[in-house]
Amino acid sequence: MIRLVEIFPGLRAVRIADADGLDTEVYFLECEGGLILVDVGFTPLCHQNIETELESMGKQWDDIKMIIITHAHGDHINNLPQVRELTGAEIVIGDGDEVALEERTGIPADVLLDTGDIIGACGNIEIIKVPGHSDGNLCLLLHKYKALIAGDTIFGDSEGTLEAPPEKYCSDVVMAAKNLSMLEGYDFDALLLSHGKNTLTGAKEKVLALIESCT
Repeated sequence: MIRLVEIFPGLRAVRIADADGLDTEVYFLECEGGLILVDVGFTPLCHQNIETELESMGKQWDDIKMIIITHAHGDHINNLPQVRELTGAEIVIGDGDEVALEERTGIPADVLLDTGDIIGACGNIEIIKVPGHSDGNLCLLLHKYKALIAGDTIFGDSEGTLEAPPEKYCSDVVMAAKNLSMLEGYDFDALLLSHGKNTLTGAKEKVLALIESCT
């Protein structure tokens, strides 16, 4: 399985697993102060796949300086204890998911994020909190790339068709679909998902069509 794809210079997707019929990806950002890892996966194989791709980049675990958790569901967080031990990285998560994170992993968040917060790395990462899939569910707007890392805010299939997150994965499925409208005012061209085929151009138009279908 081809796991690592450089989407843009300094932005890489790592396909780490297939779970419940869905592929699962995490993301690496190569920033001035070190690597940022977005989500950590959930099985020993996920962990091994991330380590393999670190090696292919000529990097080590301690080159990861920050871990951004898009939301506190098991497939995104279960590997956090060992990754935190290996990296010593700062753990950041959306305000509202910090209790679930600590209950499920034993790891407290260092920083809580909300809409409008800016991580001043890699050309600025703007935070958009979109509750529904989880209480603190996050999207990350990467201004440098005009790309939105949507986590599980949006799901996709192998053809690139988009959908709101399915009910069985959501804390509030109605809110998850309704709150997609929060993305309308942001400027992005690429959409990067945790589950499903990424859209590298024309993504905003596809997201607007999805929002329309959910109203």
